[in-house]
Amino acid sequence: MAKDFDFSGTWRSSYTFTTPSPDADFTDTYEVQIHEAGNQLVIQSLPNDEGSYILLRLTLDGRIATGTWYEHTSPKGHYKGVMYYGPLQFVMDEDGNALRGNWLGVDDNMKMQGGEQTVVRVA
Repeated sequence: MAKDFDFSGTWRSSYTFTTPSPDADFTDTYEVQIHEAGNQLVIQSLPNDEGSYILLRLTLDGRIATGTWYEHTSPKGHYKGVMYYGPLQFVMDEDGNALRGNWLGVDDNMKMQGGEQTVVRVA
């Protein structure tokens, strides 16, 4: 249950993805806060200068967190405010200070993408 862990403070969400043009791997990072209600977690990015945003909705079962992600990319960036979303699953570290897992989603070319994602306590 979520009540077994302390989700206070600031966390950092990082995920990897590959872009088809240019063909390269990237990591995107957000400062986030985690809100809990029972075994439900909502991970929401803090405001940033780029105007991008992420939201993760998870159900926690022991140390396994399963749910969905949503990202609204920066209107100023390469993806010009495009929205992406998909499923994800994490395993929480035993000490409760990190979630580590994988995300899935469809890219601009209608190809399935996936990569690693972490949510780690930073403060």
